[in-house]
Amino acid sequence: MNIPEQKLRIYGYLALSAFFFIFFMLEMFFSPWNVQHLVPKAVVFTLLFTAAVWEPTRFVILWLRKRTPDLTRSWYRMRTAMLVLVPYGLTLTWVRVFIENYTLIWGTQINFLWYYFWTASTVLLFIMLQVAIYEAIYYFREWKSAMTEAEELKRLHVEMQFDALKVQVQPHFLFNTLNTLIGLMELDKARARKFTEELAYVYRYLLEANENVLISLEDELNFTRAFFFLLKNRYDEGLNLNVSGGEEIGRLKVPPLSLQMLLENAIKHNVITKASPLFITVKIDAQAGRVVVANNLQRKRGAVSTGKGLSHLKEKFRLLELPDMQIHETDQIFSVTIPVLRPLAYESINH
Repeated sequence: MNIPEQKLRIYGYLALSAFFFIFFMLEMFFSPWNVQHLVPKAVVFTLLFTAAVWEPTRFVILWLRKRTPDLTRSWYRMRTAMLVLVPYGLTLTWVRVFIENYTLIWGTQINFLWYYFWTASTVLLFIMLQVAIYEAIYYFREWKSAMTEAEELKRLHVEMQFDALKVQVQPHFLFNTLNTLIGLMELDKARARKFTEELAYVYRYLLEANENVLISLEDELNFTRAFFFLLKNRYDEGLNLNVSGGEEIGRLKVPPLSLQMLLENAIKHNVITKASPLFITVKIDAQAGRVVVANNLQRKRGAVSTGKGLSHLKEKFRLLELPDMQIHETDQIFSVTIPVLRPLAYESINH
């Protein structure tokens, strides 16, 4: 329904001319007088009369639209247009009937009053129809534009929120890893070099992953292992990771940094010592489309949990319109279940 203005102007004018010719000139073919030879004159007269109806009506419509472009003012524009155009249409009709009847343009004379009301009702009908069509097209076009802009604003808003979330979940382990690296450089240079390589890989992944809305679960898992390597060098035997069910993960997708956030959350809120080791398990269920990250619960005394990490991750899933993240806690175990998707399943979501 997004019809260009110039096409609407031309096609509308031609259609109205055809209608007026049918309404006003059809009687010539049933007239008792031989007036068929006046058909060319009737065509010219009808085209001129149509222009006198169409163009002023169009001018009033566009003028009102320019003055009050708001979609909520549709009825105001239509009402004002009719207040202007109805008197104009009645006057124009009187001029037409006067010319036709009293100058005997067709060579016959008919009842003035009857012919005036019949012609006036037809003219006003087409004026109202033109106003309604113009307004309907304008309303649809502006509504579609508004919807497009709203979707674009929503997309930009989601991207901004998503970027803000990614910034907030990245820096937590930076200071600890740097301190660990300093210690390794003094004790074991070869191990420090390996640590530096893994640290470089982790941050390279962070930079690349931030460019994607979803990332391969396999890549995310490789990154998680590298991230765990950095943490293992700090906690040694106090920290353990077990990954299972990773046989069919090639085409599965997850939001980037999801597993890293869960590992970091477990390490942040639990005691990790050689005497009280922390065991983290990652169970991948490709058929059910989920990953469960669990750890034995041994909370740090006096630690205050703000819940920001998990809430940020949960918000990320919500912004991406993915299934909800599930959190389960008992006296011994804390687990988080996150959804994983195949590409076709993600593409089918209405974003």
